[in-house]
Amino acid sequence: MDDPPALQANRHWRTAVWSLRVGFGGLLVVGGGLVALAVGGTPWILAVGMIVWLSAAAVTLTGVLRCHHELATPRPGLWPMRFMLLRDTVRARPTRRAS
Repeated sequence: MDDPPALQANRHWRTAVWSLRVGFGGLLVVGGGLVALAVGGTPWILAVGMIVWLSAAAVTLTGVLRCHHELATPRPGLWPMRFMLLRDTVRARPTRRAS
C-alpha cells in the first residue's frame, strides 16, 4: 500500500519521524559511549545515549499509534507503516502547501 496522503499532514506522523531521527542520534551517542567505556572512560556517555534513545523510541511509538488511530479506513497495517516511517525518516519529502 502506498503512503496515505493524510500522513504528511498529520502532526503525530511528523513527530514520529523527527523523534526517530533523534533516536538515531542517540544510537550514535551510545556507540560513542561504548567506545569510551572500552578505553577506560566513564559510563555517563553511554547512559545519556540510552536515555535519549529510549525516550525517542517511546515518542516514536506513541506518534505512530496515534497517527494510525486517526487515519481513515482502510488503514494500512502497523507493519507497512514501519517501512513508511523508515522511508520518511531517511528521505525528506517536500511539504505540500495549500493553494
